[in-house]
Amino acid sequence: MSSSKVTIKDIAKSLGISIATVSRALNGSPEIHPDTRERVLSVAKALHYKPNVQARNLLKRRNNMIGVVVPEFITFFFPEIIIGIQEVVNEEGYQVLICQSNESSDLERKNIEMLEASMVEGLIVSVTKESKNIDLYERLIEEQMPIVFVNRVFPQLHANQVIIDDRKWAFKAVEHLIKCGYKRIAHLAGNEHLSITKERLHGYLDALQTYHVPVQESLIMYVGVQQDRAKIGVDYLLSLKEKPDAIFAVNDPIATGCVLELKRRGFSIPEDIAVVGFSESPIGKILGLTSVSQPTFEMGRIAARTLLNQMRNYAIPVETITLDAKLNIRSSSLPLKKKH
Repeated sequence: MSSSKVTIKDIAKSLGISIATVSRALNGSPEIHPDTRERVLSVAKALHYKPNVQARNLLKRRNNMIGVVVPEFITFFFPEIIIGIQEVVNEEGYQVLICQSNESSDLERKNIEMLEASMVEGLIVSVTKESKNIDLYERLIEEQMPIVFVNRVFPQLHANQVIIDDRKWAFKAVEHLIKCGYKRIAHLAGNEHLSITKERLHGYLDALQTYHVPVQESLIMYVGVQQDRAKIGVDYLLSLKEKPDAIFAVNDPIATGCVLELKRRGFSIPEDIAVVGFSESPIGKILGLTSVSQPTFEMGRIAARTLLNQMRNYAIPVETITLDAKLNIRSSSLPLKKKH
């Protein structure tokens, strides 16, 4: 194997360990066992591995720029995270380059590559609904680009992440509906590859099983995360012979779309169908929507602090930071006995 082509990935493959472990071993990370570090250094020497000096020099050049990539600006959720990020990094003398991917993996990749070419010193990313760019992020991690994922993440990546416990709070939302007396609770799920979709679905199923409510596959439908997709879910649920008496939506845009579509068709909320959302929104509050409120500003602030720490010392241990949330109960999910 030519020395010019040997990468960290080759060393990892040779030893049967992760790229992240090799990277940290080569950089003297304290979280790597001395024996592992010795094995990595030995194989690196045997393979004539040479670090990509040019790439490292680029990373070390300070331009006081941080890149932020989010899926959309339509809702208030991601702009609030960005405000939290800016509060922290601006005080430290950094500027923020902000890109939105319009829920497109192709545009997300172009945004990341543009920010990389602009030599940003670090990245804060929330991935698109398609979640197709894991190879891109694996390369960036291998090349030691400081990076923090927020809200929408790749659980399988060895990278810093700032999230809430989506499973726990989905459980609480559905538990609330069950305790209010609802029996046929539908779930309109997000895009199948998204981590939040999987976790919130798990929470929904956990609640049904905990309270011995039969799980009915016909009441679960993947519709996506954008408001205009709610109509598809409502069409489907209303076509069922036995209609649901409540809907738990993957997020507030879907929940809001459900409320508006149901009202347009003459249904009363919650008298005919109760609706609960997730990741609270201003329009949801106006509509009286019960929803899980996430600490968006704090998510941004913590993501920024985590990134700055990683930029100062790449060898610090990677962590997943889980923040708390709150279920705000409003009129869209009144208990059955109070409906009338």
